[in-house]
Amino acid sequence: MANLFSEEIEFEAITRIKKFSKLAKSMNMEVAVGFSGGKDSLVVYHLCKRAEIDCKFYFNHALEDTTTMQYIKSFGDVIRRRVAVGFFEHLQKNINGLLPTPTTAWCCETYKHNPKFIDGCVILGVRKVESAKRKERKVFEAKNKTFLKKNKALIDEYFSVGCQGSTSNHKISLMPIVDWSDDDVWQYIKKYNLRINPLYEQGFHRVGCMICPKANFTRNFEMLMKYPKLVNCVIGARERSNGNIDWRITGDDKDYSNDKVYYICRWLNHGFMPFSEKQEKLYQQFREKYEKTTIHSTNRSSSETSTSNTSASAQGDD
Repeated sequence: MANLFSEEIEFEAITRIKKFSKLAKSMNMEVAVGFSGGKDSLVVYHLCKRAEIDCKFYFNHALEDTTTMQYIKSFGDVIRRRVAVGFFEHLQKNINGLLPTPTTAWCCETYKHNPKFIDGCVILGVRKVESAKRKERKVFEAKNKTFLKKNKALIDEYFSVGCQGSTSNHKISLMPIVDWSDDDVWQYIKKYNLRINPLYEQGFHRVGCMICPKANFTRNFEMLMKYPKLVNCVIGARERSNGNIDWRITGDDKDYSNDKVYYICRWLNHGFMPFSEKQEKLYQQFREKYEKTTIHSTNRSSSETSTSNTSASAQGDD
């Protein structure tokens, strides 16, 4: 039964993709397929290949780590797109050290949803179970109700009314696996022996941006443990900016100027939400890792300076 169900949802997803391609062609649009390096976009990539549609694959670069970048680069037909300025430089120079939050996530708007990269017609690996916000997403979505109504007769030829929505940033978009479960995704990957992002094999539950203000500390914890100096990058960018920044967490009514590491970690808990008991333990684990990394870096820097001075003295003696 599991195999039959697997074949059924595969067939349905491919049918959706083919219908969407035909609709796009009738509307004189080119199909773009989003690729992020995650498991969902990998499945959509493979389904589009099987559907044999005319399309181009795009990756909008934001704050991904080296492993993800190398993985995406290995797909020769995925086109990389990025804005000229990186996350930390943008934080420092363009927005005066203002950190993004779940409600004002300028990072998403600058990198993932930059108007320069908004394709008119796109296929995405969005799924309902990923978040409460995505629970209402439909298989097919138009930019707004006006566009949907204007093109109703044509769209109805390919997608039933129950599959249609109007909350997209694009003129038309398709989510071919929107109703798939996590198990469906992993079973598909296993069935076709697809090469996944190595971060999953390293135990990471999420890939994409290394840190995300929309996520909680539990989700950000994994990447912080791999790259503890990310905290220093954020602190440094804020301190070098020309903005009138502060280190106060309003919910605590406390200034953390003397503990900026804690401030940044709380920022990465869905925008300064208090730590749960479990998260407090994770924070202590990270803080230990951070302290060891900082001490090691300081000692190494001191050693290199000492070696350099010794070398300079020796040259002076000569």
